[in-house]
Amino acid sequence: MNQEVSIPCGRYEFNPETKKVVMQKAKGFLNLTLNEENELWLKWYNLDQNSRLEFERAIFKGTTIFEKVKGQHRVYLLKITDEDSKYFFWMQNDDVSEDETFIHQFKMVLDSQIIDDLIELEAHSQINQQRPEFVVTQNNYLEPQQRFPLININQQQLFELLQQQLYRHTNQDLQLSDILTSEFLFTVIQDQDYFEALKEYLPVDQQNMQYFKDNLLSPQFKQALDQLCLALQGREQSSVLQQLELDNSILEKEFDGVIAFLKAIIKLVNHENKII
Repeated sequence: MNQEVSIPCGRYEFNPETKKVVMQKAKGFLNLTLNEENELWLKWYNLDQNSRLEFERAIFKGTTIFEKVKGQHRVYLLKITDEDSKYFFWMQNDDVSEDETFIHQFKMVLDSQIIDDLIELEAHSQINQQRPEFVVTQNNYLEPQQRFPLININQQQLFELLQQQLYRHTNQDLQLSDILTSEFLFTVIQDQDYFEALKEYLPVDQQNMQYFKDNLLSPQFKQALDQLCLALQGREQSSVLQQLELDNSILEKEFDGVIAFLKAIIKLVNHENKII
């Protein structure tokens, strides 16, 4: 196994006095290694301090997102979804066009970790929650990093996670269950940000984390998805999009109702983000 990728990038740190995320000027590189024991280790080295290790932690496939922050120049967010940890990095390689290549390589190593099933993924996540995150500075251990918010990050990250799922599928007769897989739903239910983004769509008396988890993992939810798919694949697909206040003109170019439904959601969110 033993795969590895190194990305030239700097770090951001949370300033407890100003409550802001501050760019660190030091040159460095972020290293992700999948070792022979099927463990993923993430490390950041400070090149201005003789390649001193200043950040190290274990991560797990299915619980880690690494992607560009919208509206920021070459700033990337690494998010641990099962514990709501967020880390920000800025690219330092000279060629901007290489940024996405590094991120792709990172995801390739991340996806290479072998997770047999949802039970194993959940077990990994529980281990991750028990293992405290730490930053190494001159061989001294500091307290776990404070959490810090990013404007609209909860809704945006959920939307981009959905986009990632869609782009993995180009086949016809796509089902919503192909997009909202068990791994996808497990990622969503473990994240408080996603709950905050979606709770307004739950009944008032069910707007808590436990109901949120139970609803997404229930057989009734899967049944509702199947029924929606049938409607989107039938003659009433246009009226379904209209009832959901989505652009049904997409059906003029996209005949698959499910794909049209997902593209209409993406179009709506992109439009709302531009307005914001």
